[in-house]
Amino acid sequence: MMKVLIVGGTGFIGQALQNALDSIHVPYKVLSRTQKSDTHVFWDPYKHQLDHSSLGSITHIINLAGAGIADQRWSKHRKEELKTSRIDSTEFLYAECSKHCPKLIGYIGISGVNAFGFKGSYLYNESHPFGDDFLSQLVAQWEQAHRLFEQLPSFSIFRLGMVLSSRGGAYRKIAAPMKFYLGAVPGSGKQLVPWVHLDDVIGLTLSVLQGGPLGLIHVVSENSSMRELTKTIAQKERSVILLPNIPSPVIRLIFGELGLLLTESIQIDHTKLTQSGYTLRFNNLSDLIYEKEN
Repeated sequence: MMKVLIVGGTGFIGQALQNALDSIHVPYKVLSRTQKSDTHVFWDPYKHQLDHSSLGSITHIINLAGAGIADQRWSKHRKEELKTSRIDSTEFLYAECSKHCPKLIGYIGISGVNAFGFKGSYLYNESHPFGDDFLSQLVAQWEQAHRLFEQLPSFSIFRLGMVLSSRGGAYRKIAAPMKFYLGAVPGSGKQLVPWVHLDDVIGLTLSVLQGGPLGLIHVVSENSSMRELTKTIAQKERSVILLPNIPSPVIRLIFGELGLLLTESIQIDHTKLTQSGYTLRFNNLSDLIYEKEN
């Protein structure tokens, strides 16, 4: 019988995944440093502590672990935290599961599409080499850690675009000032943003759990301009954009290196996803307007 271990399961994607597994009656455990329910299994990867008692029946791991990329400025300390929360925790997970997960047959790890630097004129597929900027190298090391599990019968890495849903994540951060008609388009507005809806991240995850592995795959619905994205969210929030665009230098002054995510363009090829057999529920931004919020 399938039993799933979710790593990083208390966040935006993890909560949605738990709800989805509940709906199809797939049992799961969630690694957590705070045990708030009977599905939680204690771990502290920073101290190399893990309760092994529930691991013997685990057949699949979904690894969502990682401190939020856009939650804070990228200070030297924050960059180390971004690395440690992804790479060190995954390496520790592998070491422990190698000893305590005898039934493990499947692994899904997430990373991000910001793996190539920012050259908006290029269309990047899964075979293109990594860039040399901080974020690209973080993704490279993150995926290298995921590949410790590559020998399993089912192994996939999902490179996610910006995950959108009115239930949380980036959407809520963009939408928050729109309640007061204070929303504005970052940068020129022409920069391209690869995105995918939360429901498709969950749908593809369930598809892989119940079907076959996909290896490394870009999980992106389309590349939309920042202007289109911002205005679509404003429309869904029954607001309008009244303020002028926020100049790129101002964004970089406020957010530092992190501001590149808001001002620079990247185009991601999703041919492998469209040929995988999975049917996207959200193909373009207009679908977001009619999204169910529960």
